[in-house]
Amino acid sequence: MRKRALSFVTLLAVSLLFSCGQESKTPDSTQVDASSQSSTPSSSVCQHQYAETFTKEATIIESGVKRFECSLCGDAYEEIIYDLDEFAFENQTYQYDGHAHEARISGMIPYGTTVEYEDNSLTEVGEKEATANVFDKDHNLLVSKKALIRVVEFTGFPVISVDTGGEDIPDKENYVPMTLDVSNCADDYLKSGLTGGIRLRGNGTMTYDKKAFRIKLDSKANMLGLNDGAKAKSWVLIADYADQSMMRNATAYYMGNSLFNYSGNYCTDYTHVSLMLNGEYHGVYLLAEQQQANKNRINLTEAETDYEGNDIGFLLELDQYAKKEDYYFAIGSAWGDNVQGVNLPRKEYSIKTDCYASSQVDFIKNYLGNAYSAFIKAVKGEGLFVLDEENNLVDSPYGNAYEALDSFIDLESLLKMYVLHEMMKNVDVGFSSFYMWVDFSATSQYKRLTFGAPWDFDWSSGNVNESPYKTSSGAYNSTNFGHLNPWFYLLSQTDFFAAKIAKYYQVYLDSGIFDGALLQANYEADAFAEEFAHNYERWPTLGTIVPKYTPDDVKDFKTHRDAVDHLINWLCKRKVALDSIFAIKMDR
Repeated sequence: MRKRALSFVTLLAVSLLFSCGQESKTPDSTQVDASSQSSTPSSSVCQHQYAETFTKEATIIESGVKRFECSLCGDAYEEIIYDLDEFAFENQTYQYDGHAHEARISGMIPYGTTVEYEDNSLTEVGEKEATANVFDKDHNLLVSKKALIRVVEFTGFPVISVDTGGEDIPDKENYVPMTLDVSNCADDYLKSGLTGGIRLRGNGTMTYDKKAFRIKLDSKANMLGLNDGAKAKSWVLIADYADQSMMRNATAYYMGNSLFNYSGNYCTDYTHVSLMLNGEYHGVYLLAEQQQANKNRINLTEAETDYEGNDIGFLLELDQYAKKEDYYFAIGSAWGDNVQGVNLPRKEYSIKTDCYASSQVDFIKNYLGNAYSAFIKAVKGEGLFVLDEENNLVDSPYGNAYEALDSFIDLESLLKMYVLHEMMKNVDVGFSSFYMWVDFSATSQYKRLTFGAPWDFDWSSGNVNESPYKTSSGAYNSTNFGHLNPWFYLLSQTDFFAAKIAKYYQVYLDSGIFDGALLQANYEADAFAEEFAHNYERWPTLGTIVPKYTPDDVKDFKTHRDAVDHLINWLCKRKVALDSIFAIKMDR
């Protein structure tokens, strides 16, 4: 997995708090290992014996501190610590297209830090070692990492070939037996004769001519190295039919990978492929992971067959199609909940993990309902509440809303989701494809309600014909529009929101996530122009209003590059708008 366990790196001694009447010295302003005492203060009078007496842990938006005191004389000093485990600098490969390419960090660097690269450009086929240096606000080096940047011969997209023996794939309920091959890729990723089933997938996309598919293999296998080579049975082929750039999902997943996959959360990995179906070319698709409970995806404790206990994990989707699922429930007042003059409508949620008793559905409904109610009460000033061991509301022992809510809701995950959906202006986020989960098992990785697994961005970033979705300006997640997401709205109304979201947004920018997503879209549009042109020969929709929600702007598209440029321009304008909305007004 791309996930990393959190740890903390000790950096810089910043102050002496006490002295024994003799001169003391702070540690050198260089990186110090958390377990090392080689840079502790010294004195010609006291042979100091320092011990750690206090630690405030670092987060991605707040530096931490460790305090050390001498047991002999009371001399003390503090060290700033940063969370430097939410990013990685890994080998990156591009296909030759005549342009220079760079390696970039994945993940997030702490608030107030910057990343600078060395030897980070390669045009011709070959490889070189690049360096990523992360500095604090005073330009002291915090950490340096190296990775290979590779340029290989151009081969085009990998090819996935599916053979059903000529049998049609008629619906999303029944898998059609198939064999599957993967070719035109690195030798390590070649596959031949994998068996399994294929069916249609999606809801609104089921009406499109170019269908999306779900693949279920008979045995677990990895596809094209996705998710660090993790094996699974279920995979998805996204058609991107409604998005003429074919880049909106890929762009959102690029951002989501950096926001989530290095902090114990999850976003799907992905890659573009060409699909051959029963020997005929079927177009360009985005291969992605199925959103599911899986130890290498969303690591939840799944119920064994016929197990009726509640000490399991629950994967939930805010889902307008919930009633089509086996297990679902609704949260919120039947008449809506009035919060700060906005009516939050009752929402339905489907359960994406197996249940074997109605009591399990009642259990998770009660849990989510109480969590939601506590959030509403905190926003409306009706008191601070937390959940007890039975998931009932009780008075909070915490004195502020952030600590109270964060005790049972992973607010960091919700804030990160907010940043992503605010940037992309995803239409679906208020009624579908919005995931959350919690695990009540003894070995739970997710003891709090956690948000993540961002999904389905076809109708985002201006790719719709009505406001406020089409325009790049204005706040979105906090606005009373037709598909308001209640969790985002409640978050936006808290007393801590403005300061927190501004910092997360700044970390998102400083980590190069926005710039990296645009560079990746540019690279694919240029390098694989012929692949995308071939797709539009198979599905001649470029520049047409298909389906009816498509904005009029697409009538100007003559090439796939036109559609990508339109997306990139929209995102650049969106960034300008968000820079103003989330402007940092505090010292950094």
